[in-house]
Amino acid sequence: CHWMRGYVQAQNGELDAAERQLRTARDMLAAKRAALYTAQVEVELADVLRRLGRHDEAAGLLSALLELGDRHGAVHAGGAHRLLGMIAEEQGDTESAEEHYVLSLGLLERSGATGDLADLCRLLGDLLRRTGRTEAALDAYRTGLGHRAAPGTTTLGPAPATPSFAGVSKRLES
Repeated sequence: CHWMRGYVQAQNGELDAAERQLRTARDMLAAKRAALYTAQVEVELADVLRRLGRHDEAAGLLSALLELGDRHGAVHAGGAHRLLGMIAEEQGDTESAEEHYVLSLGLLERSGATGDLADLCRLLGDLLRRTGRTEAALDAYRTGLGHRAAPGTTTLGPAPATPSFAGVSKRLES
């Protein structure tokens, strides 16, 4: 209940109340050794902290989660890198932001979290566009759109082509 209250409050912009609820949920889940759920709540808590302007605290929480390795799944690790990228971008560190977005992209592609992946591709594409790398930005946008257009989601013509991260990787290297 605390977790859901915190989630809803965060969605409504009630960040102080959301922080309290998410911290309570995290403490309760950690006490029960529910590692996967604890990690998910920590990512949501880190987003609230970021939105409150407490970047260092959010980054510390996310970095600690990532140090645990793949134990908590690709979606949570992808979310952590996405948030670290957002923090870096908000602090003007576009190089670090791009690095975190690309790490997140690889994780989210494997996870099947198409909504998160689409949002990440938008963030990465916007960052690349702002830094003058238009072709790489277009590849990032296409990657996000390609994952949203899966077989069975279109009404005309053949099924959409399977998206490839390779185009984005090649453009980022140049």
